Amino acid sequence: MRNIPNYLDDPQQILFWEFDEFILLSIMFGIGIMVNYLGVLTLTGLVGIKYYRKIKDRQASGFLLHAMYWYTGVGSSELSPTSKPNPFIRRFF
Repeated sequence: MRNIPNYLDDPQQILFWEFDEFILLSIMFGIGIMVNYLGVLTLTGLVGIKYYRKIKDRQASGFLLHAMYWYTGVGSSELSPTSKPNPFIRRFF
């Protein structure tokens, strides 16, 4: 259970979850409605929030955004991230 925010720059909360955790739950809820497995996917969303919160609490702020950029390239204007080197290059200089 999260505490009530004390400062203006604390993350936004919706009921018991922070905004990014609530988005994960709402996506699973929406997919559950579409495929007619609402209970199963809502429970999956709640378990996913539990593990997501564990990962988020262990790492530095913004870790998941950086990991998503590094591994998938989401948020970059190019096809692949520029920070990830080409694995077939033997020498960089």
